[in-house]
Amino acid sequence: MSFTDFGEIAKSKNQMISFEHLASGTTIEFPAFLTDFSDNYTVSWGGEQIFGRNDAIKPYQSTTRQITLAFDVLSASEAHAKENLTRYSTLVKMLYPSYSAPLTGTGGSFGRTIKAPPLIRLKFVNMVQAANGSGSLLGCIGGFNFKPNAAAGYFYKPNGELFPKHYNISITFDPQHENQLGWDENQDFLTSQFPYSAPSDSKAIMGGTKNKNRLLNQT
Repeated sequence: MSFTDFGEIAKSKNQMISFEHLASGTTIEFPAFLTDFSDNYTVSWGGEQIFGRNDAIKPYQSTTRQITLAFDVLSASEAHAKENLTRYSTLVKMLYPSYSAPLTGTGGSFGRTIKAPPLIRLKFVNMVQAANGSGSLLGCIGGFNFKPNAAAGYFYKPNGELFPKHYNISITFDPQHENQLGWDENQDFLTSQFPYSAPSDSKAIMGGTKNKNRLLNQT
């Protein structure tokens, strides 16, 4: 089975990693040959030391999330390698903002101002999605790495141009959630599909504790 066949299989099973550049509306997809995935949450607390108290007062500040994602891009032919490198080049361009027309009117870069930042919508099945489970996850790419596999080699052009047969792309992604995240007055999570659309109201998992808490609140 060729690399191309694997790509078609990934697409037929919806195993694609999708990037959308908000400012331009440009969208690019890659088959999800994942080599690394991690979803990290950091809870930030303030700290105020009070005289006579051993432990600092720790007011809650925020909960932030960072996703690390890496995947391989494979090419079975020179034509396929060129296509993949074009898609990769488009992805790199998505790291840059959108500018206004130049104030000088000359077509140069002088007088241009940033019109929109390079925000990205990222989607990978239910593992990277909007907090409410509908659509892609808004955020910004904080880190980006392109690593050709020297062992796999390159397709060479007579003019010396190189097209990698296999390379790895790794990114760090900082989500900007568009839905409110937290618990309401009834002890229900406000966005029940967060983060992976897993069943969130299972009686076997949560029902006993939740019902007990509600009974205690009523007494």
